[in-house]
Amino acid sequence: MSSTTPPIPSTVAPDVPAAPSPPLVGDDAHAGGGSDRGWLRQSAPTAAIVLLLAGLALWSHLIGWRVPKFSALLGGSQNADQDWCTEHNVAESQCIDCNPNLVPAQKDFGFCKVHGVPQCPLEHPEVAQLAGPPKITQSDRDHVGAALAIRPRPVNSEPCKLHEKRVQFASDAAAAKVGVDIAVVRQLPIVETIRAPAEIIYNDTATAHLASRVQGSIWRIERQVGQPVRRGEILALVDAADVGRAKAELLQAISQARLDDANVGRLRGLSDDGIIAGRRLQEAEAAAQQAKIRVLAAAQALENLGLSVPLETWTEAPLERIAAEVRYLGIPPDLAAEAMQQGAGTSLLPVRSPLNGVVVEHHATQGELVNPATPLFVVTDLERMWILLDVREEDAKRVSLGQKVLVQPNDDAEEPELSGSLTWIASSADPQTRTIKVRVEIANPGEPLRAHTFGTGRIVLREEPRAMVVPNEAIHWEGCCHIVFVRDKNYQKEGAPKFYHVRKVRLGVRENDHTEILAGLLPGEVIASKNSFVLEAQLLKSGLGPGCGCAHGH
Repeated sequence: MSSTTPPIPSTVAPDVPAAPSPPLVGDDAHAGGGSDRGWLRQSAPTAAIVLLLAGLALWSHLIGWRVPKFSALLGGSQNADQDWCTEHNVAESQCIDCNPNLVPAQKDFGFCKVHGVPQCPLEHPEVAQLAGPPKITQSDRDHVGAALAIRPRPVNSEPCKLHEKRVQFASDAAAAKVGVDIAVVRQLPIVETIRAPAEIIYNDTATAHLASRVQGSIWRIERQVGQPVRRGEILALVDAADVGRAKAELLQAISQARLDDANVGRLRGLSDDGIIAGRRLQEAEAAAQQAKIRVLAAAQALENLGLSVPLETWTEAPLERIAAEVRYLGIPPDLAAEAMQQGAGTSLLPVRSPLNGVVVEHHATQGELVNPATPLFVVTDLERMWILLDVREEDAKRVSLGQKVLVQPNDDAEEPELSGSLTWIASSADPQTRTIKVRVEIANPGEPLRAHTFGTGRIVLREEPRAMVVPNEAIHWEGCCHIVFVRDKNYQKEGAPKFYHVRKVRLGVRENDHTEILAGLLPGEVIASKNSFVLEAQLLKSGLGPGCGCAHGH
């Protein structure tokens, strides 16, 4: 490499051609000799600049001033110019590229096809720029292999030899002068996820849509929207003629059954004495059996309406008592007393909540005619909500039941993420959005979530408690490879060359201001971070020329 001092660029500007005069318009077009004066006005500034530069050049020649060389800008001295490598911007006697014996190149271990980087530290830890030999276990390699298999990762060009390059500074002060700062490869928790828009909805398995079981009219409303209810509580009372008829049929059946039982008892005594034929007794017993069946049928009709009939407690009860209990069957005593005071009939049917929850919809009006097709209330358990995610088709193949999901409601970063698991994956794509819907069940203590609001869901693919990470600004894309500049382990030793190794890396998850490195680095290595583009610029300068066909001629 020649050490000849580069020629000093002339400080005298070349002749500057005069700018063309603008076309004359308006009055100037007819001014006659005024065009000469316009030319002088336009040429005067250019002439003044030329004269000023000529004067500056003459003054510089008289005092012996010269333009400083690039070596001086990078921390060198004028005396060092005679021993200066202009290609690598260091003293040629100290240039590790021009003098390979100063720092021999590392052994070439080739391209690691498993991890996708050359000189792979996971397979060949000796390439790491650490004070001591690192310990790499098979578990470490397997962990990285599993991460690489989860989803496609950016790849590096195998033919490219960029990793054989090194970038050297004239001194540590020179690196500091251009603002290059360092960072250490750290280990931080990383969560790799698939993001998808989310919509919060009610849990269908904990939501009840309630209507009257028979046709009737609303006699009274007991609960309004927003009010909490317990299982079995009455939401409304419906006055239904079918209920009154069913109660009357039950009382008639009970009365007839008791009469038939008494007749069987009387005839059995007469039959034993031979006063009547046995056939009459058999007919009476058959009639009594049919009466009991009618009692059961009438009781079942009321059960079907949601009214529980305690037949076992009425076996010896007087018919008058049974009639009183049947009158307001299924209605609490305090409410039954109030209904009696208001003259309500025997045909009241309660509409009850089948679960603990909150009334979220209310469509009932007192006195309104209703039927089984008329929705009256919607009750849901707000402590268990569903969240629907719209997952892109290309991501759906990485989704499976039971995966952990993190949900950020309303995209409010100040609110903590909620955690749940996937319970359902749609078997078809949405025809409009071409996304796959998946469902998450989320606990909602305190009921902060609101149905039909939106947020962001993150389906967790893996959680890495100790992932290798570097600042985003430390990573550079060179057209065919991602690279990081790794400081030589002897950098801080006195008299040691100040240089960085070019290391190809395999990227993982990018989060905020840092990126996960799956392969190519080891924890503890020192890398160039802030203003590392200075090293990239020097790499570009020294790499100009024919190469492997990658960007920048590498």
